[in-house]
Amino acid sequence: MSGIKKYEDELYKNMVKIICEEGLNVEIQRIQRDKNKILGSTVASWFLKYRCDKADLVHATSQVVAPVVFIRRPKRFIVTVHDLTPMLYPSTIRDSSTRLQWILTPKALKKVDKIIAISNFTKREVVRLLGINEKVITVVYQGVDHNLYKPMNKEKCKEYFGLNPEEKHILYVASNDEHKRVDLAKAIFEEIRKCRDDVKLIKAGYSERLEGEGIISMGWIREEDMPKLYNSADVYLHTSEYEGFGLPVLEAMACGVPVVVSNRASLPEIVGNAGVLIDLDENCVQEFAENILRILDKNIKIDRKALERSMMFSWEKTARETLKVYESLRNHNGG
Repeated sequence: MSGIKKYEDELYKNMVKIICEEGLNVEIQRIQRDKNKILGSTVASWFLKYRCDKADLVHATSQVVAPVVFIRRPKRFIVTVHDLTPMLYPSTIRDSSTRLQWILTPKALKKVDKIIAISNFTKREVVRLLGINEKVITVVYQGVDHNLYKPMNKEKCKEYFGLNPEEKHILYVASNDEHKRVDLAKAIFEEIRKCRDDVKLIKAGYSERLEGEGIISMGWIREEDMPKLYNSADVYLHTSEYEGFGLPVLEAMACGVPVVVSNRASLPEIVGNAGVLIDLDENCVQEFAENILRILDKNIKIDRKALERSMMFSWEKTARETLKVYESLRNHNGG
């Protein structure tokens, strides 16, 4: 369950619910890639899977679907841009398929009718890096399922994962990609361990491990277990320097977990004044560590401020605002 996959699932589910409950005169169909690794690859799907079916509007829910516009031109074409990471961090491009996607995607985005950006930061990046007119771009934030991601009994959640309830746990959910700054997370934890050896760092996400004394690498966690994992944490750490949205931060906040994050990219938009934002300067390791230790000393069970802030975001709101974008494009084009 990647962030983009979650976005696609929740967007479709909530749009269908709204359309049915409110009797809207909209028919919606979802097309997904084949599960076959070759036939279902993004590039192959441009030719074999993604189609228009005489639709009035086609919405590509990831930027790398945009090159479909070179193969068949939808009547009206909307693309969601999550981020432009590979343009700035070439190390995230690991195969020829991804390289081809990012050769064609920037060019294709200049040919679409409307772009949905998942944060104001992403909107600014599309304007800055691609030179696209900001009037073409609408910001629609991602959301969180508050029925799933909510405060739970911390001790029971720790026990579920075999963690010692008497110890303190810092949670870090991210890949090991360059822009996530896993090196920084490890340095911060090592600084904390100088003061307290009862603190452990939990690393989860993308099956990528982080080694070191006091580090618990959990790898890939099932979606249904993620709320328990967030609730196992006494503080959530996020050191990314480039982030289209920062969904794990929002999910941690929805679980009432205090968050300490970098002030880069989209993260200030999500956190607001409901968490600790830290500059990634030469003194940041010490500042991260001091703020985390301060939170651990307070022994916060539920961060009410973070929880309240998270209520500003929901997948229903994402779906409603996306439907408004559809409507605006239809009206703009005369029906």
